[in-house]
Amino acid sequence: MPHSPLFTRPRFFRDVTFSRHTSRSIQWLELFYDLVYVATLIQIGNFLSDNVSIVGFGQFIVLMMVIWWAWTGETFYQNRYVSDDLLHRGIVFLQIFAIASFGLSVSQAFGPLYVQFTIAYVLIRLGLIVMYLRAMRVHPESRALSQGYAVGFSLGVLVWIGSLFLPSGLHWAGWLVGIVIELSVPLVPHMRRLQVQHPFDPHHIAERFGIFTLIVLGEAFVKILDDAQGATITVAVLGFSTVGLLVTYSLWWLYYSDTIDQGIDTTSPRKIIFWLYSHLPLVISLVTFGVAAKKVFAAAAEHPGEPLKLEYRLLYTAALVLYLIAMMFIEYGIRNAQWRRIGLRLVSSVVVLLIGLFATGLDATGFVGVMAVVMLVQVAETILTPHSPPEAEHHSE
Repeated sequence: MPHSPLFTRPRFFRDVTFSRHTSRSIQWLELFYDLVYVATLIQIGNFLSDNVSIVGFGQFIVLMMVIWWAWTGETFYQNRYVSDDLLHRGIVFLQIFAIASFGLSVSQAFGPLYVQFTIAYVLIRLGLIVMYLRAMRVHPESRALSQGYAVGFSLGVLVWIGSLFLPSGLHWAGWLVGIVIELSVPLVPHMRRLQVQHPFDPHHIAERFGIFTLIVLGEAFVKILDDAQGATITVAVLGFSTVGLLVTYSLWWLYYSDTIDQGIDTTSPRKIIFWLYSHLPLVISLVTFGVAAKKVFAAAAEHPGEPLKLEYRLLYTAALVLYLIAMMFIEYGIRNAQWRRIGLRLVSSVVVLLIGLFATGLDATGFVGVMAVVMLVQVAETILTPHSPPEAEHHSE
């Protein structure tokens, strides 16, 4: 059957010849796909902003699990299989439509729009299943792997559809069961063996996760600037902005300036799992941080010198603690992992937690300033004791 430029078969990334002078690059469609997801993440952040409570935070975590796993599934398919023909683009565009519907449903996902929310997720996953069925047909070498993903994700989709028949208020339980089933698919021993036989491209996946994380981190600025539009820059605002930016810059520094450059330790399946799944709490922490930073900024501008509200203090604390714990496991999953640094993340998370629980008399600027000191200590450690350069990877020509 002759190939048409409009319809080409998906190819396993190792079967594709890239330029001798350039490594595999991220496709523009992948970046567009990321931006649509981030638009939905903004809506999930707005949901948390409107529901700062224990119940609201729990619902927020459920929403984050759903959206992160939807993005991750698509990302790993496009990592293993190189496909950019008309059919593939058509499936992706249909998924983007579903993602947009997903975002429109977030505010009432636990209420009257649960059906719309559920159907949107089902459509996103059905698109991914079709992609794997297509890979099964055209790439027999990895057929068992594609079949395992298609079957496992189909089971999750069936549970999601079944959640529509649960009593009102329990649909989220069905979503969680479906997500847990899908999260477990790559961890099944049979699938783990197949993944070793048909590995992912570690450089490409690290770039994809890095770009997505960077966009989510940038959302914190969007939330603050949107909420502070038209505000007068006073001494109080300037003081808070200085320490607030130091914390934000530290979040970027700890992930990108040293850790991400080391790459995933692909010699250890356990480390791969830790690296991958730890990005879920990482993204949760960054979206939480954006919401918390907006709330704390408003407190600094409107009530300078007054003790920070308990719920805002705890939300900011939860964001940093979750971030540091996620970073601890991500750093465990990289090459040349340093136990000293991993221990520092753990100790710092405990210090941040204690500050959040007991620093009751600090105003917004003082509270964030103390947090900035804790984060900057870790930045200083990365500067004074950097990782050794990663060993060069040798690729067959």
